[in-house]
This record gives sequence, C-alpha cells and structure tokens, in this order.
Amino acid sequence: MGYKKILIFMGLLLIGTSSFAGNLHLIESYDNGFSIYRTGKPSSLNMEEFCKLGIQEMMVLSGDAEKYEYKYQKSCPTLKVIYNKSQSANIPVTKEFLNQFDQWVTDAQQQGKKIAFRCSCGCHRTGRLAAYYQMKYQNITPEDALAVMDKYGNNMWLHQNLKPQTYALYSFIKNESCSVEPKYCVKDE
Repeated sequence: MGYKKILIFMGLLLIGTSSFAGNLHLIESYDNGFSIYRTGKPSSLNMEEFCKLGIQEMMVLSGDAEKYEYKYQKSCPTLKVIYNKSQSANIPVTKEFLNQFDQWVTDAQQQGKKIAFRCSCGCHRTGRLAAYYQMKYQNITPEDALAVMDKYGNNMWLHQNLKPQTYALYSFIKNESCSVEPKYCVKDE
C-alpha cells in the first residue's frame, strides 16, 4: 500500500484544481472500496458526480449543507451528511472533532465506504483537515501536507495561520507537546 500512497500523493501534486468541478480531489483509496475525497461546495452536477463516484457520506465544515447537499439531494439521494457545523480556518480544531473524524475514517476504511469532506472552496478548512489526514494516515510530513494545501488552496497568503496549525496537528498526531504558539494548538474543546 505504500507505493499506492506515493502515487496518490504525486497525483495530488500534479493535478490542477481546475481539473475537477468543485475542487474535488481523491486523497486516498483502498482495494476494499474505501476512498476519501476533499471538495468544495457542490452544484447539482457535482452532486451527480459524487453519486457516480459512490460517495456515501459527507462532512460539511462550513455548516451550509442546507444550501447544497440538501438542496440538491435529488441529484444524489444516497449521500448522507454526517457533520454540518461551521468551522473557521482561523480557529484550530478541537480534540473532540478530530476524534470524531478519526472514528468516521476508521469506520469507512473498515466498511469500504467512500467518504468526502468539504468547506466552501475546498481550500482552507478542507485543506487543514486533508493535511491532518495525510500526516496521520499516509505518514507524510507537515511540509508535504502544506505543499498539497497550497496546491489546491486559493489565496493561501490570507491564511498564514494554517501553517502553524498544521505543525500543531502533527504534534497532536505524534502525541507530543504542541510545537507552536498555544493559539494555534489543537483545542481541548
């Protein structure tokens, strides 16, 4: 599986954001059917694409599923929103959220589900969570995770706080003391 992870990572670096509608990108897939994607807010056509790909569950980090997933439900009636809360790219995620995300990923991996997560553009909040996934489950470095985030993000210069948050997430993954200023560290709640 290591070779497959490297190919997926290289593919993420080579594919431009305009290649897929809604900034949709595959992060990883397993032979048992598990796949995890990152994306931005979907149109009706994007929802159809989700169904064609077999995406079963969506985590909405922008808290606006009623404007997209629920509005376009007819385009992908099998898609289930399992999280719909507004996060801020300026505020680090909580341990509780990361534990919920990890449980969702573990269940999907074991069951062979196709899952996705998104914010508005699929750039900042989604980029941060993709970085977490890639560092934890694909064992990539924070520097490589940040390179992927920059590749798919828009106006990343406006979100300088994501770099230290990524290093804080890496410390969290390694069960080490937070390596950056406390304001960027994973929050208890």
